[in-house]
Amino acid sequence: MKIAILINSLQGGGAERVAATLANQFSRMGNEVMIWLFNPEGRAYRIEETVSLHVLQAESEKRLIRIVKRALSCRKEAVCEKPDVLLAFTITNIPYAFAAKTGHRTAVFGLERANPECHKGLLWAFVRLLSPLCDGFIFQTEGAKNCYPHTTGKKAAVIKNPLSIVYERCIPAERSAFKICSAGRLHSDKDFETLISAFALYRKDGGKGTLDIFGDGIKRGELEQMAESLGADGCIRFMGFTENLQEKLCEYDLFVFSSRSEGMPNALLEAMAVGLPCISTDCDFGPREFIRSGENGILVPVGDAKKMAEAMRWAQENGAMRERMAKEAKKIHAELSAEKIARAYLDYMNQTLYGRAEK
Repeated sequence: MKIAILINSLQGGGAERVAATLANQFSRMGNEVMIWLFNPEGRAYRIEETVSLHVLQAESEKRLIRIVKRALSCRKEAVCEKPDVLLAFTITNIPYAFAAKTGHRTAVFGLERANPECHKGLLWAFVRLLSPLCDGFIFQTEGAKNCYPHTTGKKAAVIKNPLSIVYERCIPAERSAFKICSAGRLHSDKDFETLISAFALYRKDGGKGTLDIFGDGIKRGELEQMAESLGADGCIRFMGFTENLQEKLCEYDLFVFSSRSEGMPNALLEAMAVGLPCISTDCDFGPREFIRSGENGILVPVGDAKKMAEAMRWAQENGAMRERMAKEAKKIHAELSAEKIARAYLDYMNQTLYGRAEK
């Protein structure tokens, strides 16, 4: 099968990581794979040599001109390459995928990578109208699928994100400081404000931990000021974006995830898969589909700093139970292996195109 993946860039981010992982795995499984990029700068993920990168030249300072140029460049690329399947990573690229499809046999598959309840404006309304016209649609969760028209959901598939795990955490030796970490874009949806407030409460209640936050974004300065105002800045470090988060996660005792809403929380899943004990908010969508609270992690209410602080303190004080949860959490790796998830994609695409799964 000839597969094209349309995505804005391969800069750091959950959708970008998934796109790179799938492209590499599709190629290993004998498919011809291309990644079509609007922005080639700042590539954060490794791409196999067998995967070809195509940069679609479509830059302009004027938004309308940029939109038209992107649509035309997608169409031109489709005429030249004639892919069997075009995967539109993120809903913003679905209209461009349809521009590429016009007059060709390429099948367009839309991919919802976020929480649809957070979408707003004309683009969201336009995508809802377009979604039933896609040849197929792939969601990360049943909850996300239910936000779309019934005609879209009838032919859609729910397929989880792949995990390409190469590191495994060892239970650390006793140390003076309990090392806590988190990761994600420094954005309002991730609600690091609640995490910082919870950490300050945890410290005030006698907790001996430190907190490292991986990721970058527009709220970094504001969050640094908040940590300082709460007197926790000496114990909180903002680590910025890291290309090898998995390796870094193995150095910690606990991962805490504070998001208000999710499509599918990649950082949380990576933390679970390397064997790191996890606390997460019970947000829509994702965490409750993987975490059985008290068994392979802990779920706390969204925005509840007090409950999160109590969970941190419990995790620090109950090492044996904490590590038992981590051992259970690691089992998610087998469920979400890159090969298994790529196979689910290929089976669904073949079923949609030819009425049969790939043999």
